[in-house]
Amino acid sequence: MKSIVIYYSQTGNTKKIAQALQKGIARQTGQCDLKRVKETKPEELANYDLIGIGSPVWSSCPTPNVIEFEQSLPPTLKGKHFFFYCTHGTLPGRCVIRGVQPLQEQGLTVIGWKDWYCGSCVPGHAKPWYTDGHPDAIDIAEAESFGAAMVDHSRKISKGQTYMIPTLLSPEASDQIYGVGHPFIFPAGRMPDMKNEGLPGAPPMPPKERKQGPAMPTTMGYVIKLEGLPEGPKMPSSEMRINAAKCTGCGLCAEACFCNNIDASVFPPVFKSQECEHDLFCEGICPTGALEFDFRPPDPKAAQMPGGGLGKALDLAEAMGRFRRLTKEEDIGWMTPWEVITTHPRHKVIP
Repeated sequence: MKSIVIYYSQTGNTKKIAQALQKGIARQTGQCDLKRVKETKPEELANYDLIGIGSPVWSSCPTPNVIEFEQSLPPTLKGKHFFFYCTHGTLPGRCVIRGVQPLQEQGLTVIGWKDWYCGSCVPGHAKPWYTDGHPDAIDIAEAESFGAAMVDHSRKISKGQTYMIPTLLSPEASDQIYGVGHPFIFPAGRMPDMKNEGLPGAPPMPPKERKQGPAMPTTMGYVIKLEGLPEGPKMPSSEMRINAAKCTGCGLCAEACFCNNIDASVFPPVFKSQECEHDLFCEGICPTGALEFDFRPPDPKAAQMPGGGLGKALDLAEAMGRFRRLTKEEDIGWMTPWEVITTHPRHKVIP
């Protein structure tokens, strides 16, 4: 059996889980490759029997580049065994559904899925955060065991024990286990087609509507469009800009942007559009702080947030045995958000 684990990771947490999965698989088979999504060509997967795909959770979904990768897999991969995993800060929402469905809809065999809590390095999130400290040694050991279990499942299914292929949870059942997720994205339906920005077979948006826009739809945008929901508040409220006096022309911001939304052929680089994913990884990777954004200042009222919606959701997850609290709620740094206590470059590696 030849295996591979593919992942996208910004802060390193999804990569840590991928490495643990690789170790668990290799312990059973003697081999498991590990590659980033952007380094992997879909047609290369024909050389593998067991394929794992991992993503952080954004707006209750895998990241757009992971979904686009899944939807680009060729039909020649039918018969291969896949598993999906995701990492998240507080609530995964329906990310498992939205990560597994694109594979199933192409006739691929998905033999398992799993999620892990991880610390959060996101602008606007308090530091310390609810889930800081994860993934720890227990999480890593669990990931190794899950990788080994996927090998065992794959072998048994290949021998005809197809009853071991799990059934994907309904949206309602998923909500009971994983929580609702993003406050502006409640339902889950079929995954939108990343190329057509709607349901499979829908016509592409007219070019004038995507003029100078990012390379792919935003996570929140395509789910809102999929569900026919009204748009929530536009986030963030400030524009991103590049300060020429601070810019060294290194081009890291453009290299880091999977939306291809930064033109580094000019100096200073320019944003093609303000309507991109707004994950602000470009701001974090800049070594000099040349990419500027007006972050919302800490709100004194935020100190009253303990015991609120996120805390209650994690209380429930803890009661279900899904979450182990490593950070006390009274220690959460509501007045010290991530972007306040970090310095440039906030991120050290381009995923």
